[in-house]
Amino acid sequence: MSQVTLFIATTLDGKIARKNGELDWLMNRPNPNQLDFGYHEFLGSVGAIVVGKTTYKEILGFGVEWPYTGIPVYVATTDPKFQTKTPDTFILTSDLTEFVTDLKQKINKDIWLMGGGQLISAFLEKDLLDRMILTLIPTTIGEGIPLFSEINKETSWALTHVQSFETGVVNLTYDKESNHG
Repeated sequence: MSQVTLFIATTLDGKIARKNGELDWLMNRPNPNQLDFGYHEFLGSVGAIVVGKTTYKEILGFGVEWPYTGIPVYVATTDPKFQTKTPDTFILTSDLTEFVTDLKQKINKDIWLMGGGQLISAFLEKDLLDRMILTLIPTTIGEGIPLFSEINKETSWALTHVQSFETGVVNLTYDKESNHG
């Protein structure tokens, strides 16, 4: 059975975007060797993507060709009128727990929880997240959208892998502990 993995960049002060949704801080770090910080390797393990509507719209605003053609992308939204503009992209308005449980059994690869903050919190609250790969960018931005917001459930995580890069960026991999509370 597949697992659900959050793979996301975050600042040292725990932000995933500026208050206005901007991600410019991701590109401000010198990266002379154009490292992808494990992104392409991770993407090869992905059989489906779940993303929030705001994050989906942010990706469309990058002005690049849709990078996930061939991978089913499910945009979680409460807006029944929202329509996608990209191939292999579907609207997810059904019960999150039922949908994810069903999807985990249908696909052989993993499910990437791409973000954003509200959706991450919902996955944590509903105990749907199995692994987190946090790409820690050595930057602080102050005000912004927190990686974790409004979580009322305690979950224990085990650090299972650390990968550091010449740029000062670090990937921290955490797996959910089976005896979580």
